[in-house]
This record gives sequence, structure tokens and C-alpha cells, in this order.
Amino acid sequence: MGNDFMSAAGSNSCPKCGYARKASDAAPAWQCPSCGIAYSKFRTDLAAAQQATAPLDLRERAGTQGQGHTVASGVVYLILLGIGIFVPHTKIWLLVLPLLALSAFVFWFNAYRRKRAVQDAPTSKIATAAQGYVELCGTVAPAPGSVLMGPVTRKPCIWYAYGIDERQGKDWRTIERGTEGIPFIIRDGTGECLVNPRDAEVMCELCEKWESANQKRREWSIRIGDPIYAIGRFSTRATAATGDVEQDAHRLLQTWVADASGFRTRFDGNRDGKISAAELAAAREIARREVAERGLPQGGLHTLRAPEDGRPFILMNMPHDEAASRFRQWTLVHLCIFFIALGFLAYNL
Repeated sequence: MGNDFMSAAGSNSCPKCGYARKASDAAPAWQCPSCGIAYSKFRTDLAAAQQATAPLDLRERAGTQGQGHTVASGVVYLILLGIGIFVPHTKIWLLVLPLLALSAFVFWFNAYRRKRAVQDAPTSKIATAAQGYVELCGTVAPAPGSVLMGPVTRKPCIWYAYGIDERQGKDWRTIERGTEGIPFIIRDGTGECLVNPRDAEVMCELCEKWESANQKRREWSIRIGDPIYAIGRFSTRATAATGDVEQDAHRLLQTWVADASGFRTRFDGNRDGKISAAELAAAREIARREVAERGLPQGGLHTLRAPEDGRPFILMNMPHDEAASRFRQWTLVHLCIFFIALGFLAYNL
């Protein structure tokens, strides 16, 4: 039986320690002569462990990540209510309720602005979009020289938010979390537009999960090829590239090097007053990236960025109507809290 099992596994080596079994070994055929484990039991336990920690390989809806204003509002509400409930002063509500009403009004106003932006911004094609505040709908494509890997899935993406929870006794505790985004391109069949998500409010629902007995891992991400809705300030800058990226990058690098002081300030990462080979290679790669970005088609470089007048800059990989509905719900929630706080304040007065 042991030999049959090893044959079925396709190997005469121990699956745990790697020991290659010899004809002279005295241990039973089902047991490793070196570490003593039972081959069949170890492989069964290993398969169970791998199944428990394997990814679902399915991106599912698991709550919206990236809505900073909703998280902030919830924290503010909890803090104010906690003060009113747990601080042992009868008049404390006369301070808490006005602050609660003021906070609810501010959050309602911000949610209302986002709702109106999602509903009212004109949906445009990149090739014919007017300069100004617009909505673009398309698919995600990588920008030249920009690479980002999800920390949990190790799959290429342009934005992610992740969290790792670990069991500590009977409770789960978050031991690691983070968010990161890089410039990317929106394509809609008529053209391409460069977007930097750094200043954007990102709404992402698609999540991939891992779970084991002692750890949970989650990663929300916007990946290459995903549909994307973006609202912001659209602008076009004329470009004139020669078409030879390497030559143009070399010329651009030479202009940087000519300004020795500025070059050191920008690329001397360890501040030792010298440019190492690694730092020079990094500068060359940045030059290539800038030249490639300038050489985008359609006779110019289209960009979408945060409006200078403070209007919302939103990226979302959820249906347009669903996003509008989400903001509409939050406007109602904040408005209800506002009037409830005013009502209780009037009652206490």
C-alpha cells in the first residue's frame, strides 16, 4: 500500500522533509525513514490546509471600500454618541446634540454634492469630450511604466485596499491593512485618458478572500480590463513625440543631467551627494515613462484629475445607477440624523 501511495504521488521522496527512500531502509513502506511521518496522513493534512487557505478565485461583492467620507461620518457619530452616553453629566447633551447636528449637516452636504455629481455630470466619449467636468466610462488599461501588484492576490491592478485579520483567542484582530493606487489609462473605444487615482475618492466592491482557521485575508482591487466610471476635470495637452522612445528618453535624461544640482536633488535617494548606477537606472526609467506618456495617440495627452474648484473626483468600478443610489441613501441618513439631533436638542432646551 505504501509503495502504491508513493507511486500515485509520482515521487519516492518524502513530501515533508524531501528524503529519497532507499531499498536498504528498514522503515515500513508507509513511513518516512528520516522524519517518521506517515505519507498518507501528511498528504491528507496538507491538502486540507491548502483547501482552507486557497483563494476563492472569485471576486465577489463584499462591501464598498474607498468611501472615506462614510467611514469618517460613522466614527464622528459614534464618538459624539459615546460622549453623550458615558460622560456622567446631565447637561452634556446640550453640547453633544449641536455638534451632532452640525456634523450631520456637513456630511449631508458632502454626500449630496457627490450624488449630484454622479447624476448630473455629462457622460462623454474621450475623443469628443469637452474640456472641463465630465464623466468617462470605459475599461482599465495600464499606463506606460506603471506596475502595481495586489499584496494578497499578487495579481496586477491599478488600485487596491487590503486587510489581514488574525485570530487572537476568541477574537479577530486586524494586523495589517493598506491602500495604494497608480496612474492608469481609461479606454472607451474612441481614445485613451490618463488618470491618477491619488486624489480621487475610490469606490470598489469587488473583493477576493482567503480564510483559514487562524487568519482572514481580503483584497479589494480594480484590475486591468475592469469597467470603470470616472468623474473629474478632463483636459487635453498637445504632444509631439518623435516615435522613438529610447532616443527621446536619452535626450530628456541629458537635459536633466545638465542641471547637476537639480538632478542630484531629484534622484539622489540616499543623499550621499553621488548618483549611483541604480539611481541612474531609475532616472532613465522615469524618463522613458514620461516620454511614453507624452506619446499617447489622438494627437494629445488626455488627463482626468481633481477639479480645482473642489468638486468631487470619483473613481468607481460599480454600476453607475448603484453608485448614485448609494450616495442618495447616505444623504437621507445624514439628513435624518440632523433632524433627530435638532429635535432632541429642542426637547432638552
